[in-house]
Amino acid sequence: MDTKIFLDLNKLYIIADFDHTLTTKDSQNCWGILSKIPNISSKYIKESKENNDYYFPIEQDDKINYQTKSKIMRNWYESHVDLLVKYSLKEAELNKISKDNSIVLREGVIEFLKFTNKYNIPVIIISAGISNIIEGTLKKHNCLFNNVYILSNIFKFKNGKLKSLRNQIIHSLNKDKLEIPPKIKDILKNKDEVILLGDNIGDTLMSLKENKKTLKIGFLNYDDNDKLNNFKKYFDIIYNKDESFLKIIDLVKNISI
Repeated sequence: MDTKIFLDLNKLYIIADFDHTLTTKDSQNCWGILSKIPNISSKYIKESKENNDYYFPIEQDDKINYQTKSKIMRNWYESHVDLLVKYSLKEAELNKISKDNSIVLREGVIEFLKFTNKYNIPVIIISAGISNIIEGTLKKHNCLFNNVYILSNIFKFKNGKLKSLRNQIIHSLNKDKLEIPPKIKDILKNKDEVILLGDNIGDTLMSLKENKKTLKIGFLNYDDNDKLNNFKKYFDIIYNKDESFLKIIDLVKNISI
């Protein structure tokens, strides 16, 4: 990829994954942190771990057919939501756990979000995580700015207990099939240059519209040569698991300002 490509800040927007992209490789993810809720059922913890042990290796296996894997990922998310309904996840507990320190933003993310806010660059977070937790995390760090929008799984509660998802299930492989809210469509109406940030090959599918220029940046969170070779096929720039977002600020400055 020729990183000398010129980007116009007035036409630029960002699409970013959340778990292990905006957060560190070792950070707890949005779903995993639910097991830390003090009053959550031990049966939920056991069954969700069994699910994770079965489905996570499938998610990470780049050799499995995309359509097959996508259906399996949907099953994973549906079964997890069913468990949370079964064991009565409470809204108050979810809101409290969203402020837990187990979710750790990658170095430079706060500065990066301040930078995009300064230049009025829309940041669309498309995540297979949980909207309530993402929002709580960014608020805790005072970086949920007006230019940041979240497209993620939203929990619907009734009488303080989880009833269902409010929107379609968003998993790691269907980020190209989302219903885009009219507000975001309007915001991106005159934007046709995008930087895409992700830690999974499925993240390269994240798309909100046709663009004239796309720069795909991947965070490789594993010391794995096979994954590295696959990343090279899908991402224009690859950063290692410890890379700081300060480097992305410098990159944007060098190719646009």
